[in-house]
Amino acid sequence: MPVTIARPAFAVAIALLVLGTLLRAAFFLWHPPFTTDFFDYDAVRPWAGTWYVFHMAVGAPGFAALFLGLAAVTATLTRQRGGLLGVVGGIIGAVGGLAFAFGLAAEGALWGWALDPSVIDPEAGAALLRGIEAGPPLTSLMLVIAGSVVTPIGVLLQLIALGVSRSVPLWLPIATTVILLLTLVPVQALDAPRTVLESAALLAIAVFAVRWRGRAAA
Repeated sequence: MPVTIARPAFAVAIALLVLGTLLRAAFFLWHPPFTTDFFDYDAVRPWAGTWYVFHMAVGAPGFAALFLGLAAVTATLTRQRGGLLGVVGGIIGAVGGLAFAFGLAAEGALWGWALDPSVIDPEAGAALLRGIEAGPPLTSLMLVIAGSVVTPIGVLLQLIALGVSRSVPLWLPIATTVILLLTLVPVQALDAPRTVLESAALLAIAVFAVRWRGRAAA
């Protein structure tokens, strides 16, 4: 299933990939440690002033842009070889990325309001967070499924397709796959280094994609 997009659309895809990568990195580097009890008002209160903005204006659009851009770039790079796998992986990754973005937006709104004393007093905010914890996992379930299952599967398929296509150096999808697997290791000390490595790998894909497009157009 060969897929190609026009040069202006390819430029937009690269821009989405780069912008999404940077926003995603900023979000994760800002984010409280994942060992935090996010339903404990006092534990998350230090981030109260930035919670809403980072979820709604950084995290959510970052994930949406990243995985839409990556899907479009992969589909173009694998148009000669590995095209079907690249398209399928891109669709799965984009669906997962968009679902994760919606989950982040929902979490940003709920926690942002609960932590804002101008909206709700602290005692009521604390009760709201504990009430969310006791109820159905409406936001966290989407984040867990999209972030831990759907998106990684989609990205892995895209990386395999990129390796098959040879449109980028083989070491790049291999190294990115290793980094992807490292995200499954629940060690807090690795969170920041993993974010930096993931971002570097994604930006490298963007750089090699631009070079590949330049050679193809020559």
